Amino acid sequence: MSLSISGLNWRSKKSLLAALIIVLCIIAIYFLFRTPRLPNLAHSTSLELTNLKSAWTNGDVIVLIRHAERCDQSSAPCLNAPDGITTRGKDVAVGLGEQYQMLGLDKTDIFTSPLTRTKQTATFMFNQEIEDLEWLASCRGIMLQKSIETKRKGHNLILVTHSNCVQQIVKSLHFYASETPSYTSSLLVLFGENDKKPRALGYVDAQNFSADFMSRK
Repeated sequence: MSLSISGLNWRSKKSLLAALIIVLCIIAIYFLFRTPRLPNLAHSTSLELTNLKSAWTNGDVIVLIRHAERCDQSSAPCLNAPDGITTRGKDVAVGLGEQYQMLGLDKTDIFTSPLTRTKQTATFMFNQEIEDLEWLASCRGIMLQKSIETKRKGHNLILVTHSNCVQQIVKSLHFYASETPSYTSSLLVLFGENDKKPRALGYVDAQNFSADFMSRK
């Protein structure tokens, strides 16, 4: 009888050890292959930001900007249309646009989604009417390819669009895309003349974006 009990205990311990090994393997595989999150460029090193500024100077950057705060999803006062942005969103858009203009827009093409909230954001950012493109609103399944096709060599490309369109780009570039990007946040993608495919550099929220943050010491 004692032999039988001893044998059962040994088999139980062996099964438990096997189960533990399986669990540890699953955890190891998860951490090895889990989808990485986008870097927050506000936390970049001075060298990384210097390289980013160099890419901007060379016209090698695609920027996707989510529109400013939506009027219909906020208690803040609307600007002038229920499907547009708030007055607070307008102020943020103006400030962010000033920073981009200080950074330099001589070699930059700018487009916006045709929806009111994106058109308002783009207009207040750049103090002019911005050409709209339908695919920046109906972007499902085409966002990355259309962005690549629209970018000109030696010119940066700024696209004012929507959260789901930004998330599509993030997912297409193999990053975690479940988090909704903040209002007026910028996703920066590197795609130079000699690059075979685009590469996500990271994101930066409006409050952390300044014309000289790329030259931070």
